[in-house]
Amino acid sequence: MKKLTIVGLLMFCASFVYAQQAMTLDDAIMDSVNFFSSRLQAGSTVAVTNFEAETKELSDFIIKELLVALANTGIRVVERSRLEMLESELKFNMSGSVSDETAQGIGQMIGAQILFSGNISQYRDMYRIRIQAISVTTEIIGTRTINIKYDPTLTGLLGIINPADTWKYQWLYVGANIGYNAGIVDFRDDLEVYVPIGASLYLMVQPFNLFGLGIDMSYGSSFSEGLSISVTPTFTIRPSLFEINIFAGIGFNTSEGIVFLGGVRGGIKLGSGIIYIEIRPMANSVTTDWGSYTNFALNIGLGYQVGFIQRLK
Repeated sequence: MKKLTIVGLLMFCASFVYAQQAMTLDDAIMDSVNFFSSRLQAGSTVAVTNFEAETKELSDFIIKELLVALANTGIRVVERSRLEMLESELKFNMSGSVSDETAQGIGQMIGAQILFSGNISQYRDMYRIRIQAISVTTEIIGTRTINIKYDPTLTGLLGIINPADTWKYQWLYVGANIGYNAGIVDFRDDLEVYVPIGASLYLMVQPFNLFGLGIDMSYGSSFSEGLSISVTPTFTIRPSLFEINIFAGIGFNTSEGIVFLGGVRGGIKLGSGIIYIEIRPMANSVTTDWGSYTNFALNIGLGYQVGFIQRLK
């Protein structure tokens, strides 16, 4: 039992250390530059020959940031424009893999004594960056490896979504709620059909971050026991772990006619979805042999929403 306890404690500590080592991309670049600057001889000229990454945008960003950070330490750096000219002439790819021999040849052509290269790739639930510095005489100056956590800079350059935010970026959302349905104004005489419980189910397609289009099916109101089906344009805000939906629409009630509705949903992430409270005012316009009238009701319900089909931001 003691051994199991010790093993469990060690695993916990190891996972804690593992989590603590992860940095943002910007911090990792600065950490690497600080690591190498103390190992380079004064007066050295350096160049970043290539950096492998999933996207050219990410590769270009890291190369530029490395050059700026190195230059700020007082080290002489070769301008990137000179490397870009050679890139087309020698047919090598700065965002891809380049052999040490090719890199050394490039370094001699541009007068650099130290050459930086590296790569960044996915590792477990994060990314790992490796940066290496070698001299034109093939001597390895050092290698720096750092775990990179998801942050807006990295995810933006990769064009991906932070796994913790996947619930915010779906094509389709499905929600349902049930609650108390209060009649506000009712011009009917047959109040015996009044149902104080309301429920709704909605499907919302959301191709844009702040806007969605919903199909809303609701039951229960002071003016009807029929099913209302409505189209509801929805404005959506999802800061942090919260969500706010503001919606309004028009539809048809199976027993009474045209329905107007609007309202707001507010909730917090729970599990893979959102648990929310909805406040929904409704109006029903009816025309009969005795004339036209409008009924009003207010539904306050508790619901849950989940998303399906991942999309980009």
